[in-house]
Amino acid sequence: MNKALLAVAGVAVIAAAGTAGVMAMKSGETGPDAASATETAAAESATPEAVEPAAAEEKTEEKSAEAAPAAEGEDPVVAKVDGKQILRSEVLSMMKNMPPQMQQMPAEALFPMLLDQVINGKIVEEKALKTDVATSPEVAKRMEEAKQQIIRVVYMEDEINRNLSEARVKKAYDKFVADQGKVEEVKARHILVDKEDVAKDIIKKLDGGAKFEDLAKELSKDSANKATGGDLGYFTQKDMVKEFGDVAFSMKKGEITKTPVKTQFGFHVIQVEDRRERPVPGFEDVKAGLEAQERREILTELLASWRKKADVEMFDINGKPVEAKAEAPTKSE
Repeated sequence: MNKALLAVAGVAVIAAAGTAGVMAMKSGETGPDAASATETAAAESATPEAVEPAAAEEKTEEKSAEAAPAAEGEDPVVAKVDGKQILRSEVLSMMKNMPPQMQQMPAEALFPMLLDQVINGKIVEEKALKTDVATSPEVAKRMEEAKQQIIRVVYMEDEINRNLSEARVKKAYDKFVADQGKVEEVKARHILVDKEDVAKDIIKKLDGGAKFEDLAKELSKDSANKATGGDLGYFTQKDMVKEFGDVAFSMKKGEITKTPVKTQFGFHVIQVEDRRERPVPGFEDVKAGLEAQERREILTELLASWRKKADVEMFDINGKPVEAKAEAPTKSE
C-alpha cells in the first residue's frame, strides 16, 4: 500500500481511538461547506450515504463487512496484550471512524495497521488505569466538553431528520433533472503513446485492418484502461482536456482519427464507438445523494432561522462591539 496513504489512515485511526492516463483528465468537483465542524458532523452523521446525486454507492460500512477476511470462528482472537485478548471485531469496528474514502478500501489491506493501533491503544489504556488520571480535573473537563458536543450533534441530527421528507427529496430530484438538461456524450477508445511517429504508425496499422483493442492493450501507455482495449466509456466534452474533447466530439460514430491528437499527456489515437444524449437517472438511483444534499440545505436553513431569532451581540478581539453582518437569505425565504 502507498506509504503516504497509510500515514493518512494512521492519523485518522489514532484520532478515532483517542475519542472512543486520460483517466487523469476527468475533473472532480467539491461543494462549499458553510457549516462549522460540529454542525457539519450533525448533518453528515444524519446522512445515510455521503455521495453526490450522480454517483450513489453502497454503504461503506456494508463494504467493510463484505471485505472482512475469512477466518475460523465468527470472531477470532487476533492479538493478545499481557494475556488479554483482542477480537477481530474490535479491529474492524475502527473502520467506522475512518474517512469514507478509507472505509471503502479492502479490510485486508487496512487490517495490519488497524491491529497495530488497537494494540497500542490497549497498552496505553492499561498504563493509564494504573494511575489516578481517570479522576483528574482535566479528564472531567474534557468529558464535559465531549458531552456538550454530543448533545449538540444529536439535537441537530433529530431536527434535520424531522425536516427531511420524501416530498422534499422528490422536489430536489425534479430540479436535478431540469438542471441537467440535454447533455451529449461520446463513447470512445484511445491509444496513448509518447511519440507522434508511433501514433502515426498505429493509425496505419488500423487502416490496414488491425483491431483497435489489440493495439491498445499492446502499445498504450495509459495503464488505467489499456487492459480493456483503451475503453473510456461515455463522457462529456468538458470531462476531457480541450484538445481531446474537441476532436472526439467532432467525429462520427465508428470513426478513427486520421492524425494523432496531441495533449499534455502525449499523442492519442481515438476511436468513437457511440454518441448519445445522457440518460436521466431514476429517482432511486440518486435518492441517497439527494438526501445528503438536502440535509446540508436543512442544516443551513435551521441555523439561519435560529440565529435570526436569537439575541446575538458580537465584540472584536479587544472586546469592543461590532456590527452584526447581514444574514444571507435561505432557499425557503
